[in-house]
Amino acid sequence: MSNVNIFSILSIILNFSLVLIILVRSPNEQSLQENLDPFKLFESSSRAEKSIDKLIQILTILYFVLALVYTIQRYF
Repeated sequence: MSNVNIFSILSIILNFSLVLIILVRSPNEQSLQENLDPFKLFESSSRAEKSIDKLIQILTILYFVLALVYTIQRYF
């Protein structure tokens, strides 16, 4: 498998994950509780909101780092 395919697959996975997480995280606290209720992962919605925001930040940074590495790698 070439580097281009690996970068493409990672990019698609990161993109898909970001979209799903952003859709789950709602600006309305009641909707957030309804979305997360089946999972029982978080004790409170504020804690869930902070964790989801941090995850979104990490995935966004990874996405741009991946794009930067891909762009730099193409020149060598």
